[in-house]
Amino acid sequence: MSAPLRLAYRSLRAGAALALGRPRPLSITCILTHHCNFRCAYCNIPDAVGDEMSADEWGRAINDFTAAGLARASFSGGEALLRRDAIEIMAHARARGLATSLNTNGWLAADRLDELAAVLDMLVVSLDGPEDIHDALRARPGSFRRALSALDGARARGLATATITVLTQANLHVTGDILALARDHGFWAYFQPAYRDCFDRSGGLDPALNPSVFADLAKQLDQARAAGLPIGASPGYSRRLARGPRFGDCARCAAGRYFATVMPDGAVAPCHLVARTSPRVDGRQHPRGFAGAFADLQSSVGPGCAISPYQESDLIFKFDPHAMGSALRRLVRPAPRGHA
Repeated sequence: MSAPLRLAYRSLRAGAALALGRPRPLSITCILTHHCNFRCAYCNIPDAVGDEMSADEWGRAINDFTAAGLARASFSGGEALLRRDAIEIMAHARARGLATSLNTNGWLAADRLDELAAVLDMLVVSLDGPEDIHDALRARPGSFRRALSALDGARARGLATATITVLTQANLHVTGDILALARDHGFWAYFQPAYRDCFDRSGGLDPALNPSVFADLAKQLDQARAAGLPIGASPGYSRRLARGPRFGDCARCAAGRYFATVMPDGAVAPCHLVARTSPRVDGRQHPRGFAGAFADLQSSVGPGCAISPYQESDLIFKFDPHAMGSALRRLVRPAPRGHA
């Protein structure tokens, strides 16, 4: 079954849940590991390495969520492909009829594209700028070329492709470079500000990111979208970004009601930015399994976040037509290439 058909099948149940206002785990981010083969300048995820669920436990989590209405599973890390059983876990999600995606730095993905094409609908690769900036921020010479190789190879195998560029003081000026690459290589480009702590929103954003930076980025995204460049985020994200550094209201976010994150050890959280500060709900030990852990999540309190995938998910689950249309386009056709 194709990605659009799988998503449509699951979306029938999702739409009913949304229409009735009943919380359901419709989209889940599965962080398979905090181990990583990179030490990126803006990321402290590898510092959180600890207990990890087995492939069987991840399978049980996916089964629990699917029975409760899950339509989409995204996989991430650290670097998820450092787990030898990562593709086995993703294959289980695909076998349950879920739309699937993987966030990766591209280093290992470039050599496993045939396997990934069999279990994924979309490959998302981190890209921090042109070669010199990307390799410096990633502290890994050659990482830029391998990232592009993964993107080109995935597209050639029929996968939708996208990038996420995390903006810090070191690469605030790279938006144009990334958009040129997106045009030439045919991937959807996402941009989002960096947080000081990947697991604690209260630590704030990179101090170089002031309100004028957000307003300028929002303007650039809107102009690029109007010019036909492959911007991944919808106009709603640009509007929220322009309001930064306060992006909304966490209490009204769909995180914890219609989407959530599962940490490597089985803890279920509304999103990774509150994973350290929100009450812990352990899916492995919960008497009603992972779906029960999701049902027990509490709404977060705060000024919202600037994380592009979370903002897009929130907009989708609030029936924003542009966000829903953008999500469908990303899955059913490749990003436009070779023109502006």
